[in-house]
Amino acid sequence: MEPGTPMTDAEKAQFVLGVYFRTQAAIERYMGREGLPEWTEHVAAINASAAAIRVPDKTDQARDVLSGLSRMLDVYGSEKTEWEEPGAYHLDVQRCGIYDYREQARDQGVELTLERPCEFCVDLHYRTATRLGLTVHNELGERSCRWTSYLPTGDAADPATAPASPAGPAGGTGAGEAGAGEVGTDRAGTGGTGTGRTGAGEAGR
Repeated sequence: MEPGTPMTDAEKAQFVLGVYFRTQAAIERYMGREGLPEWTEHVAAINASAAAIRVPDKTDQARDVLSGLSRMLDVYGSEKTEWEEPGAYHLDVQRCGIYDYREQARDQGVELTLERPCEFCVDLHYRTATRLGLTVHNELGERSCRWTSYLPTGDAADPATAPASPAGPAGGTGAGEAGAGEVGTDRAGTGGTGTGRTGAGEAGR
């Protein structure tokens, strides 16, 4: 690009994405595997607080947990499908574009701390759901995953009557610790497939 030439919308999007990705990579490197859960819990608290203000309805919050992830995956050029059935909202990621972007960034000299993006992503969304008092389920594949967010009904869907979600200690329980703890029955980032489920007050299984 010539100096002074205005950036196209696509170039602006890639620039912002690059800044975001490199910032996240730097945070992961600075915090290290042992300290990353503390950062993840901090981000989850921010995301949950924002969601509670933006979409006060609990059922909409349950959708928002995965629709927000879906929008982020779109930015990375992922292949995925979404659908809803009574009581559940699903996100099926056939190909996670974050993997492709990570490989390109690594080839350009970006130092990556985590072996898989799932180590941060899965933990973050479990923690966010838990803080909102919601239940989500994840199955990891190879560069793919499946998510289900369970839609609350009745009193549980009413913000005025729904019980508050207990906040776990930073770096402690939740969906498991990225790169250090277990997410459900799968140790995040070790490859292969696995499942995990957590809701308000649960710490995975």
